[in-house]
Amino acid sequence: MSVLDTRMGAIGRLSLPRLLLVVGGFTALTAIFFWPWLAHVSSALIGPPEDNMQDFWNSWHAATARGWHDMLFTRQIRFPEGTSLAYHSFAWPQVLAVALLSKLFGSDFSPLVTLHNLTLLASFPLGAAAMFGLARHLLGDVAGRNAGAVVAGFVFAFNPWHVAQVMHHAHVSGIEFLPLFVLFYLKALERRRWQWLIAAAAMDALSALSCWYFFFYAFYFLAFHLLYLRIHERRWPRGWRLMAPALCVGLASLMLTPWLLPMIGSGLKNSVYYVGNNMFVADLAAFIAFAPTHLLARYGSGLYAALTGNAWEGTVYLGLINLAVLVWALTRPRIEQSGPKTPLHYALGGMIFFAVIAGGEALHVAGHVTPLHLPGVILAKLPFFANVRTPARAMVMVYLFLGLVLAQATVMALRYRKPALLTLIAALMLLDFAPAHLASTQAACPAALDVIVNDSEKFGVLDLPRGYGEGNAAMMASVCHGKPIVQGETARHMADTLADRLVTSDLAAQQRQLTAAHVKYIVLHRQQGELHRWNKADGIRDNYARTYAPVRDDKDVTVLRVY
Repeated sequence: MSVLDTRMGAIGRLSLPRLLLVVGGFTALTAIFFWPWLAHVSSALIGPPEDNMQDFWNSWHAATARGWHDMLFTRQIRFPEGTSLAYHSFAWPQVLAVALLSKLFGSDFSPLVTLHNLTLLASFPLGAAAMFGLARHLLGDVAGRNAGAVVAGFVFAFNPWHVAQVMHHAHVSGIEFLPLFVLFYLKALERRRWQWLIAAAAMDALSALSCWYFFFYAFYFLAFHLLYLRIHERRWPRGWRLMAPALCVGLASLMLTPWLLPMIGSGLKNSVYYVGNNMFVADLAAFIAFAPTHLLARYGSGLYAALTGNAWEGTVYLGLINLAVLVWALTRPRIEQSGPKTPLHYALGGMIFFAVIAGGEALHVAGHVTPLHLPGVILAKLPFFANVRTPARAMVMVYLFLGLVLAQATVMALRYRKPALLTLIAALMLLDFAPAHLASTQAACPAALDVIVNDSEKFGVLDLPRGYGEGNAAMMASVCHGKPIVQGETARHMADTLADRLVTSDLAAQQRQLTAAHVKYIVLHRQQGELHRWNKADGIRDNYARTYAPVRDDKDVTVLRVY
């Protein structure tokens, strides 16, 4: 048994009152940090108008699904052919929570907006509490472990990367099961009990159902832990500790079979492999550049504008105060005989391991791609693994290990008994991750859509103009009227449908095409900022009102009737 295992084995159970206190405290912090969102929780979606509208459709679709088959294939989008949802970005635990809560509070538009927002925000206190449990276990029975575990929970759940993902990707923001996976797996190794290994596999599966990338990150964690044991003990683990990771992956895969089989089958098609493995990466300079949601974001804006990917995927700020504390902890002499730096070095190794994975195929520095290749260049060439095309999302594990580093540093710092200095550092850490510049999307149903709502026939709806953001907006609008739409975005383009072959150069021919497909209405959206900017590929906008009969009009949309 390693020194790390010995320290982990010293901790007792986490009592229910303490757990409730931790969840309550982090819930209060969530309310304080994100009050701008909570103030409009029923009338605006969290995040700018982009994938968040698709995520809202996901919640509605889960709440109104008639059965399991609707979650694997649908004709509500990409009408009339429909599309597979095998690779769609469902945050399964989150949409299931919305579906269950909608039975109590209703599935109308406004209650669904509220439930969708609240289930997203729940990832902050739940993720922090889960990380608290992991850190407390790893710290062992030492003075100050509760304070250290609180720091770990805060860093893991309230970091700028998580804030960015909550605004843009519901599935990537569901991080709360990852610390529990690590905790249960470590307990399974210590106690050699199947119960803990099954629990770890269940948390692995739930993490994967939140975001499929997390299934791979859990696998990479198992590989890292084996490597750590090999280096620390100077020999490869044997027996239970060698079998446990393989068994954990196998059990999790078995639990995920209903989802994995369709994904693997679809994953053999080249069309599901998108670019991004050397684009959406963790840039080395971005680790210390103020993130877009930072109070001092303007001082990091130049760097984020230069990144090869978008700003929210490139948000990897570790915190200058956090890094200073990390350096301090690493340079301290040993404080006690048992060697408290063992968990510190373990966590630092995990940080470096996953930071390298987050770097993608090659090292990026301030937007420049260097010739230094990273292990991601191999992962990007492997079948199925290549679908994990946004390496920067591995930052979730970097923050997990950073939390453990800072938890251990907190325990070390408390021994110096300088409360004023420690309070100042804690306040600076809090301010360094305090979110600002929080965007939201107004969520309301245009009055003109009532004509579609009140039409009892079965038909589809075409929203114009088209585009990626516009496709997401059409999905949110479809929640208002409940009819299938011609557009609609999924995480992978699974098959060509009417939206791909729509005639736009000859509107008379288009009308015949839409009539044959039972598309009864066209919704022309007016430009709102950068959204709904008319696309020349959709033809001449003014000609639509001459070809089709206008039936309703308001400040947001014009509804035209096809037949």
